[in-house]
Amino acid sequence: MAQLRHSLKEAEAASAAKSRQIATVVHEIRTPLNGILGMAHLLGQTKLTAEQQNYLSGIRQSSYALAQLVEDLLDYTTLEAGRFRINNRAENLRQLIDSVVEMLAPKAHEKRIEIAATVSSELPELLDFDAGRIRQVLFNVIGNAVKFTSQGGVLARASLVKGTVAITVTDTGPGMTAEEQARIFREFEQVGSAPERAGGTGLGLGIASRILAEFGGSLYVTSRKGEGSTFTIRFPLWLAEDSAAGMGARNQLLSRSRVLLLAPDGPAATATVASIETLGGRCRHVSSSAHVQMLIDRAAAGPVPYTDLIVDHRLASDYACEPSHAQLHRILLVNPEERASQPQDFFDAWLIRPLREKSLIDVLSGRLRGFATRDALVSPEPLPSLMPADGPATPGQYILLGEDDPVNAMLVRAILKKAGHRVRLVDDFATLKNAAEETGDRPDLVICDMHMPGGTLVDFLSWSFTKERLSASASVPVVVLTGDARPELRQQVLRLGASRLLQKPIDPRLLIEEVQLLLQPATNRQQAR
Repeated sequence: MAQLRHSLKEAEAASAAKSRQIATVVHEIRTPLNGILGMAHLLGQTKLTAEQQNYLSGIRQSSYALAQLVEDLLDYTTLEAGRFRINNRAENLRQLIDSVVEMLAPKAHEKRIEIAATVSSELPELLDFDAGRIRQVLFNVIGNAVKFTSQGGVLARASLVKGTVAITVTDTGPGMTAEEQARIFREFEQVGSAPERAGGTGLGLGIASRILAEFGGSLYVTSRKGEGSTFTIRFPLWLAEDSAAGMGARNQLLSRSRVLLLAPDGPAATATVASIETLGGRCRHVSSSAHVQMLIDRAAAGPVPYTDLIVDHRLASDYACEPSHAQLHRILLVNPEERASQPQDFFDAWLIRPLREKSLIDVLSGRLRGFATRDALVSPEPLPSLMPADGPATPGQYILLGEDDPVNAMLVRAILKKAGHRVRLVDDFATLKNAAEETGDRPDLVICDMHMPGGTLVDFLSWSFTKERLSASASVPVVVLTGDARPELRQQVLRLGASRLLQKPIDPRLLIEEVQLLLQPATNRQQAR
C-alpha cells in the first residue's frame, strides 16, 4: 500500500511538472505571437496594394488561430494545475452575446450562412458573472457551430430555465452520431471530416465544458446525424446588486410596433421575429412577396394596421419596392458586405445583420429616418480601432519605456509616438532605474514589461516608491505590461505601487486611453506654467 501511495505521488508530481512545462512554453510562444499581431496591425495602417492587403489578411487569420490555440493551452494547464479562478462582476449578458455573434458574423457570411441571436426579456439587464470566461465559452461553442455549418445557419437563444441562465446554440450542420456526442467534450478529441479536424486541436469544447463546471453549470449537446446539433450552455443565475435598475421596461419598448417581415426562412428571420416580440412588438413573417400586399391591405382595414415593413435584401428584387407601401415605414435588412450594392430610393432606413437591439429599437420607434444618419447609427458598432486616432492627444509628454523584446518594443513605441509622445526605450531594469532618476529630464510616465533582465519589477517599484517618498516629489505613474492574466497578480502589482497593469497583446486604443488619463496631471502642470 505504501508503495502504491508513493507511486501515485510520483505520478501526480510528474503530471504537475509536465503542466508547468507546457505553461512555460506557451507563455514563451505568446511573446513573439503578440509581436506578429501588433506589427500586422501597424502594417495595416500603411498604404498597401490590394495584393498586399490580401497577404496581410492571411497573416492575421493565421495569427488569430494560433492565438486561440495558445489561450486554449494556457486554460488547459491552469485547469490541470487546479489554479483556475472565477472573477465575477456585474455585466450585461445580452450585449456580450451580441458582441460575440457580431465578431463571428463575417466568417458566417463568407460561408453564405446566417448567424443570429435573441435574448428573452425575462433575463435581467445585469447579471453577476465572469464575462471573460463566458465570452470564451460562447466563442468556442458558436464558433464551432459556424465552422461545421455549410448551409442554413446558426441561432443562439438566451432565456431563463428553472432559475438558471440557458443559452442554446442551434446549427444546421451535419449533426453527430451518439458515439461522436460521447467524446466531443474530451480534451484533444475531434469529430467531423479530415479538413474540418485540421482547423483545430479538440481543446475548445472540452475547456468550455470545464469552465462551466467551475461556474456550477454545464454544457451538453443533442444531435442527430444529418439534422444539425443544439448545444446548451447552462449556469446559475446570479443577480447583480443593481440588476433591478434595468428590469421592467424592456418588454414594452416596441409596444406600438406591428411589423411585417419579408425574409427567407432561417435563423435570421427567427431571431428578428423573436427580438421584436421580446421587446413588446408584434411581427408577422412571410417568405414570399406574393402575400405582402394582401396582408398589408387586410391589416389596414382592421383595427391594428402594420407600422413597418422589413425586407430582407435577398428578397428585395422580388418585392420590387412597391409604391403602394409608401404609408409604411420601409426598412431594408442587409449584411454589411452587401450595403453598397443595395437600392436606396424606396427605403426609409436599413438594419444591419446580425441585428443589434438598440438599432432595432431606434429604427422601429422612428428615431432614425433618412439616409443622412442611418448608416452611422444603424450599423453595428464597429470593433475598436487597433490604432489611436491620428494627431497628438497630450503633446510633449516624455514616456520612459522598458521592454526587452525588440518587436514588442517597436510596437509600443510606435503606438506612443503616433499619439504624439516623446519616447525613450531601455531594455533592462538597471537602465530603467538610471533613466528614471536623471534629474535633468524626469519622465512623466514609465511603461515597463513585467520581466526584464537586470532586476525585478518588485525591486523597481519598491525603489520608485521609496525615492518619491524621501524626495517628496510628485509620483511618476508606472504602467506594467504582462501576458499573465491572473487576478491575484494584478492585485499584487497594484499593491506594490503600479498605477495600471495592462494585458498583452496590447490593445493600442486602451493603452492610449490609460496613458492620457495618467498623464493628465503632468499636462495640467505644463498648462499652468
